[in-house]
Amino acid sequence: MRKRFRKYRKKLKKKFLILSKRFLNLFYKSAKPLITRGNKAVLIQSGQDAFKAFLDAINNSKEYIFLDFYIFRDDKHGKIIAEQLKEKAKQNVKVVLIYDYIGCIDTRKSFFDDLMKNGIIVVPFNPIKLFSNPFNWEKRNHRKLAIFDRKKAFVTGWNIGSEYFENNEEAMRDAGVILEGPCVKHLEKIFLDTLEKQGKIKLNLPKISYLPIGNDEVWIIQSGPKYKFRTIYNAYRIAILGARKKIWIENAYFVPTLKLRKMLINAAKKGIDVRIILPDKIDVPIVKYASYNHYKPLLLGGVRIYERRAMILHSKIANIDDVWVTIGSANLHRRSLEKNYELNIVIISDKFGKIMNDFIQEDIEKSKEILYSEWVKRPFSEKVKEKLANLFSIFL
Repeated sequence: MRKRFRKYRKKLKKKFLILSKRFLNLFYKSAKPLITRGNKAVLIQSGQDAFKAFLDAINNSKEYIFLDFYIFRDDKHGKIIAEQLKEKAKQNVKVVLIYDYIGCIDTRKSFFDDLMKNGIIVVPFNPIKLFSNPFNWEKRNHRKLAIFDRKKAFVTGWNIGSEYFENNEEAMRDAGVILEGPCVKHLEKIFLDTLEKQGKIKLNLPKISYLPIGNDEVWIIQSGPKYKFRTIYNAYRIAILGARKKIWIENAYFVPTLKLRKMLINAAKKGIDVRIILPDKIDVPIVKYASYNHYKPLLLGGVRIYERRAMILHSKIANIDDVWVTIGSANLHRRSLEKNYELNIVIISDKFGKIMNDFIQEDIEKSKEILYSEWVKRPFSEKVKEKLANLFSIFL
């Protein structure tokens, strides 16, 4: 298995600039990825598939279920998952949930109290207390991570709630990945470190071995206030710099830095196929208007922009040259890249890259392309909203 993977890896290095030694060194220095090889990655392409896979993983768990989510709603789908978790806890499966205090502000406290009464360890992330420092309140845990029996992990853009798992025009269009192999060890450590810091709970788990199970190379990239570098942001920048043919980015909240915007324009001017897929409708309107401020220079620079219709685009993915794919919780705006604790993975695989290409292509086909000739004719009132939103963009 390892010999076959080395040959596969060598072949990819020769073909793609982004995987050259020079660029890998840049990634190591600026993005600090945890890199493992011999993994298996499977793309989850719809909320319904995610819900089914999630329930199956819960039901098949025998020892451990670790969940770390920004939002866990007490709605129809949230309650179904909660009931399954309680059932597993009764079967002596250790179930641990970390939820973000602000992300779950609309979820009743009694919902989490009921989980605890049924043997589940529940820890709120950075709860707001009466005399706590207000400057720390904005430090949120935006990750979406689930680990089952220490063998299988889900890293997604979905939270837990009906709007993420249903299929209608008000539902969220997103993606996730199921991971098996050595990368799960590092994801588990991220979870356990958060649990220890936020809940003062240290789980002493027995050591287990993680054997190679596939050909996928997986990078794990964390970001947050405690890091010296904007790691996920740096990973995007280096990947864009290393692209030869294609840069396709799909992002729910797109308010790029001027530097990132310039890099996308420079790539388009070199003849690289640069496409950005954004939501047509959005749950945070001010972010949409802040995004509009970047449309004109991007369109003039040769970048193609699409707005996804029919569902609310919520994904945070990118596909570079059909071999470097990132997926996870990080949006491309300041709050996500600097103030939130985020988790993205990168999958190095031409096979997975082609699957992601088809996924994004489906969204492009369900989108309206924004043309510069039409964009300049938008109403004056819309332009005013854009300028006002731009004033607040540093807080988004």
